[in-house]
Amino acid sequence: MLPESIKQRLRFVTVSNGNLSLDNFPDFLIIGPQRTGTTWLHANLRGHPEIFLSEPKELFFFSRLKPAGHLRRQSNDLVWYLHFFHDPLWRMATKQAACLWRYGALYRPRVRGEATASYAAIDRDVIEEIAVLNPNIKAILMVRNPIDRAWSHAKKDLVRKTKRRVQDVPESEFQQFFADEYQLRCAHYVEQFDNWSTYLREGHVLVCRFDDIASRPEGLLTDVMQFLGVSADRRYIGTLAREAVNPTEVSKIPARYRQRLEELLRPDLEALEQRFGFTWGTREART
Repeated sequence: MLPESIKQRLRFVTVSNGNLSLDNFPDFLIIGPQRTGTTWLHANLRGHPEIFLSEPKELFFFSRLKPAGHLRRQSNDLVWYLHFFHDPLWRMATKQAACLWRYGALYRPRVRGEATASYAAIDRDVIEEIAVLNPNIKAILMVRNPIDRAWSHAKKDLVRKTKRRVQDVPESEFQQFFADEYQLRCAHYVEQFDNWSTYLREGHVLVCRFDDIASRPEGLLTDVMQFLGVSADRRYIGTLAREAVNPTEVSKIPARYRQRLEELLRPDLEALEQRFGFTWGTREART
């Protein structure tokens, strides 16, 4: 039964069943933000015999708790959320067969997690609630050059989703997208790290660089597996590690958009260098 002391500390999450167990509450979250490699990481971890990842990939549960009338919220009920952390028999059988065939190992998940790329930018009081539900939870924050991230996100939402070419999107749409409050929050990696670190235990927030997906994918996955406390055996790293997952069409950032993004995101670039030593300069990237 969920302790009354926990229920009393929940302001945004509701509990429709007082007999609810937290045994299946996630042990870790891949928190994003968007266009930083979360889909790649999810795809490479989901086949590990000691890791359970929710299906579908993104549940958006914690990022849609506020405001109370969020139009895209499906539920704020913990019962609904925990439903995604249980394998139906058919999926359990499928995973068991896949693990035996690929690795000669049984599917025995030691940790459970989910990957929702909008969690990086959620408010501190929601993060506090997550920590109330699992004081030992871990979070993986992916960090990418803020300029490249913003351009990739803009292409995904304004080009790919609308089935247009970059040159067919009015400049005003790009400029409005870059200056959107949420888009700017996605670039505040240092603030995101501080927000999550405030409520999670020391050492329970792992910062991973997007660049490592291309330069050292096996090393990055090994780092993540060790962080999660599961076997870091290299046989659990497949060929997918060196493949692009959910990419947008390769294109150079037009000079006028790069200049605007540099103006908007310069403080974030400077903060990243000061805190973590991450530097990208103003190189022209193809993302």
